[in-house]
This record gives sequence, structure tokens and C-alpha cells, in this order.
Amino acid sequence: MILGPDLTTLKEAAKKRAQSYFVSIAESDGVEPTLRAMYVLKLQEARRVLAGGASDMIHEEAQIRGISDLEMAQMIDAMAADSTRLEMARMQTNVAIDAATSEAGVLAILARFGLTLSLDAGAA
Repeated sequence: MILGPDLTTLKEAAKKRAQSYFVSIAESDGVEPTLRAMYVLKLQEARRVLAGGASDMIHEEAQIRGISDLEMAQMIDAMAADSTRLEMARMQTNVAIDAATSEAGVLAILARFGLTLSLDAGAA
């Protein structure tokens, strides 16, 4: 048994710790938030190309890179798939934490990622 905050408080702290972990992975490329927003637009445009349509944005970048519009769209879509996998891992972790029935269970979930949890007196 762990002496400290109740299970609900521990779960919330664990979810915050897991979120911090996944955000650090997502941001490890150093891309600024404004540029990330542009990537959302690029993904929409890439999916238009993948569906057989055209996109000036994708076409211009493909020309700059010396590749086809389709290759450019596929590259953007693959990058988005990496982000999707990371987000699904984060969500699965949150669900697992919510489903944990003990403090040890919560800590075991964090341990899968090499994470620990320390709560100071003000966190309870």
C-alpha cells in the first residue's frame, strides 16, 4: 500500500505525468506551434491530392523538393500517421490509468514508459 493521496488524485497526477511525457516526444523535433498549425492545413491538402484532387500548396512544395505531388502528399500523410500513433498511445495510457484499481497499478502503467511519479505535500 502506498501512503499518500487517494487513488483518484494519484490517477490525475499520473495522467498529467504521462501527458508531459507524450508532449515531450511530440515536441522533440523543435517545431513551433504556429508551424504545427500549418501542418494541419498541409495534411488537409495532402489528403485532397491522395484522393485524386489537386492542391497548389502541395504542388509548389513538391516542385521545390523535386518530387511529384503524389510523393509529397504521401510524405505528409506518413508524418501525420506518426502523430496519430503517438496520440493513440497517449489515449490508451489515459484509459489504462483510469481503469487501474490500485496505486500499484497506476505506477506500473507509468513504469512501462520509464516514468515515475512523485507527489509533494501540495499535490494532495
